[in-house]
Amino acid sequence: MIATSTNADTFKLEPKDVYTDENLDWSNSDSRVNKEHDDESQRNIELVSTTVKDWDSYDTVFIGYPIWWGIDAWPVNGFVEKNDFSGKKVIPFCTSSSSGIGDSGNLLSKMAGTGDWKEDQRFSSSDTKSNVESWLKELGFN
Repeated sequence: MIATSTNADTFKLEPKDVYTDENLDWSNSDSRVNKEHDDESQRNIELVSTTVKDWDSYDTVFIGYPIWWGIDAWPVNGFVEKNDFSGKKVIPFCTSSSSGIGDSGNLLSKMAGTGDWKEDQRFSSSDTKSNVESWLKELGFN
């Protein structure tokens, strides 16, 4: 909805080792995400690419992610760590069915070390286009 409403380009963060539905089953203590949650050393998720074409031409970057245990889904970390956000306004947002946003935006900002990071925003899985567009309007879009 954000990309459509702002006519933005998109870049998909794709783990080289793709997460299956079974991997993402947080209710199964043997699932991949639970193992990664319990052992932070397993959270260094290699992405297919972290290079955005014409990265230097962007002055605003929205970073969207699901919330996993009160933080961003760890595949996002590799993207944030590998890019220079200097001179960019960075707007983090998350989706979650039930969890709060936690300190995810601040943690990503610290991880990046560069950029003008704005306050993060949480959307529920049932949020409406109207709510998203209202938020975008508050940010000065539309």
